[in-house]
Order: sequence, then C-alpha cells, then structure tokens
Amino acid sequence: MNKRIARLMCLLCAGALALTGCAAPKDSAPTAQLTLPPVSLRRTAPENDMNQSYTQTVMLYLPSLDGSQLIAVPASAAFSAARHRAETLCELLLAHPGTEYARPVAGEVTLSLSGTEAVEVSGNVATVSLGASALRLSHEELFTVGQALANTLCQFGDLQYVNVLIAGAQPGLNVAATLPAGSFQQNSREDLATLWARASAPSSTARRSFAVTLYYPAPAGKGILCETRMLSFAAADLPAMTVTLLEALSAGAESLPGVPRCPDLKGMMAADPVLDETGGARRLVLRFTEEMNNALIASGITRSVMVASLVCTITTFLPGIDGIEIRIGSEKVTSLTPSGTYFGAGDTLLFQDGLLRRRDFSSFLLAHCALYFANSQGKLTKVYRPIPFYETHNARALVQQLMMGPQVYDSQNGLTAVLPEGLRDADLIGVSFENNTLLLNFSAQLQTLAADFDAPAERRMVYALVNTLCEMQGVEKAAIYILGQQPEILIKEVFLPGDFLPNYNLME
Repeated sequence: MNKRIARLMCLLCAGALALTGCAAPKDSAPTAQLTLPPVSLRRTAPENDMNQSYTQTVMLYLPSLDGSQLIAVPASAAFSAARHRAETLCELLLAHPGTEYARPVAGEVTLSLSGTEAVEVSGNVATVSLGASALRLSHEELFTVGQALANTLCQFGDLQYVNVLIAGAQPGLNVAATLPAGSFQQNSREDLATLWARASAPSSTARRSFAVTLYYPAPAGKGILCETRMLSFAAADLPAMTVTLLEALSAGAESLPGVPRCPDLKGMMAADPVLDETGGARRLVLRFTEEMNNALIASGITRSVMVASLVCTITTFLPGIDGIEIRIGSEKVTSLTPSGTYFGAGDTLLFQDGLLRRRDFSSFLLAHCALYFANSQGKLTKVYRPIPFYETHNARALVQQLMMGPQVYDSQNGLTAVLPEGLRDADLIGVSFENNTLLLNFSAQLQTLAADFDAPAERRMVYALVNTLCEMQGVEKAAIYILGQQPEILIKEVFLPGDFLPNYNLME
C-alpha cells in the first residue's frame, strides 16, 4: 500500500510540473500551455501606487587603464519596474569611479544626463542626452563614451542602437561638425583605436554608410516612432545628407507596423536645403511647395507630426544642428497646434524666429506596448499600440490602455475588449511591485461590471491583464486583489488567491 501511495504521489508531482511549466520568453512565439490555479501567498495589497525595484547583476563597460579597449565590469543594479532599465544603466555607467583595471568612462570629466527625460527608448533604439559637461571631452573621448554606452545598454538584446547627444544636439565626430557619428552599436570585439579610426576616417567622394535613426509619423496622428537602419550617403555635406534622409522617410518604414506613408518630401522641395549659420544658431532651412499641405492631408499625416518627424530625424543624425526652419509655400512655420497627440492636443506650440528644436517635440515620441484583446474565436491576440515611450513601463498606464479597448491604430484590428465596459482608472486602487510580481488592487467595480461574464470571458479578462503586465521588464507574475482581498472565486470560475503566470494557451 505504501509503495502504491508513493507511486501515486510521484505521478501527481510530475503532472503538476507539466501543467505549470515555464512562461514562454516574451519575444518568442507563444506555445500552448496549461496552468494550475495560483498558489495562495501572503502579501499586502497596495493602497496606492508604489514604485519598488528589483536587483540584477549587470555589466558596465569602462575603458581599460591604457584606454585601448572597453572592459566589462560587473555591478549590482536596482531597476525600477516603472522605467526602462536603460536609464539606470546610464546613471551607473556615468557615475562609476573605475576599478584597478578600468578608469571612469570619461576620465576626469564628470558626466551626467541632461534633464529628466534624457534617455528616450523607442523600439530597439535608445537616445541618450548628456549634460553640457560632455563638451569638455575631445571627439575621440566622446566616441569612447558613446561606444561604452552602446555596449552597456545593448547587453540584454532588447536594444540594438544608441544615439548620443549633448544637451539635445548631435555633436558629431569632428570640430567642424560635419562628420556624423551615426547610431552606435554593441561591439566588444575590436579595440577602441580600430573603432575610432574607422569612424573618424576623412570623408571622400566615395559613398559612406551610417546607421541612422529615422522618426516616422505614427498612426492616427498620435506622434512619432523610430527605427534605425543603414543608409548610404553619396556626398559628405550636410544639405546633401538631408536629401538622403528625406528620401528614406518617403520610402517608408521597414519594421514599424501601420505607420502612414510619408509624401514625396524630396519631390515637393521648392529649393535645395540650406545650412544657415547666422543669428547665433546653426539651422537647416527646408523649403517645400504649397502642395505639401494637400499631400499631408492625403497621407493622413498632421502638419505637427510631420514637422516632429523631420526635426527629430535631422537633429539626431546631423552634427551641430541647433534646429531646423521649415517654409511651406510663402509661410514660415512659427507655430503648430497638435490635434491627435496623447498630450498637448489643442495647445499651440510657438517657435521663436521659426527655429524648430528637438526638445520642442519630446512629447511626440512614442513606443509600442503589447496588449492582449479577444479575437472572434474567443482567444487572446497580442497587438502592439504606440503610446508615450515613458509609459510603456508604467503598469497603471498599460491597464488604462486595456480599459480603452481596441483602437484603430493598433497593429491588428477586428478584436474586442477584455475588460468590462465602464471600468475606469479610479477603479484601480493601487499598483505595486514585489520581487518579480506585480500587484493590482481593484475596487469592487471589477466584479460588479463583469458579473455577466461567462467563464471563458472571465479567464480572458484575467489573463489579458496578466499577459500584458508580464511584458514589462522584470515582471514574471501578477496578483489581483479586490478591495485588498483575494476572494476565492473572482466571478464564476477563476480561483483568485495567489500569483498568476502568463497563460499563452488562451492565445490563437
């Protein structure tokens, strides 16, 4: 009898392991899996939003003592689940005092980030704006800082490109501010001298290629999205490079879903781009024909978003450009009133002397977040939605996006909402993060509004929340509370106490 019981216990344990399994990697194709009801754990439900952190060992890339190469130095990083880890990595790298084998990344110059939103992350691209103290570095030293940032920020694989600015402007690689740096990529194989020699080689009449970050209008006039790809430039002067950038924008994005096609920007130019260095600001002047207005309307692109696209593309890549000036027909663009952006819609932006600077359009930058909605077969479908880049790591913001239901600017249409109609942000009492688990505390409205849900709809609601939130960095599980408690049954079937792993078995 004892042997029979022991054999039965072994089979039950093996079955439990097979049912719970492991969550599929976030970037891999989902595989079917079953899950057991969550195990009850003792936690305190959040009464407000609390920003807690998780600790992870990372590698910071610092120059060797002789400056010949970048050395990986291990460090402990406290990451916040509410912001992209790139910001923390930048802060750690810039502040590191060095070791017995490596020196600080900028030597004796103390570097810092410029402003509160100095690290932009959209797609697989990070753009880092350093403070004005970086101007004390030589161009070769600044190149070393850029490569160190790229190696450090790209170590997890989600980022592949890094742009480095100083106070929001591209410094370039030479004193004349004519040689672009392009977007840095991870490279820990070659020594710094080799990398610098290749990047700073004198320009010639031969074509030269750079990794360039291009900013495209997002769907529905919501803002701009970026992607980086290699572009070949036939000429080395900045106006000619500008034309190549315009052609690349008009050719369309290669990896961004659903973005509208830009009009033929080069074809509608009334004159060649001009570099104007009068008046104390180095600006690039673009003149378009009157037809540009009609072309934007036909493309479904608002003027403010198209201008944001041009300004961010040009100033991120071309060195020494304080801003650009745009003329459409006889009109000089001195003000814009965004209409479809997430923030500032209806507010007029004024530009002194018509100088359009990169910092004027910081609120336009978006990034894709992953959300889960229901398809016609009753399964969950993962879609991508452009939202402000700094909200893609905000759990409350992601739940708000789920509350909105499917939108026309999602990467896939024809889906239905998973949360009950009428659920509002005020019904999410608090959000917190504990170890690798995200805790959500809802009001009783979640149960009241979902009272008519059948069992499949109840499961879709729970796992749409869990799967969406587990797309965030550092989040592996989620726990759901109602008024600070975990009732045994949420609506009809789902056993609520404990933590939920993502469930991709509900996906088509």
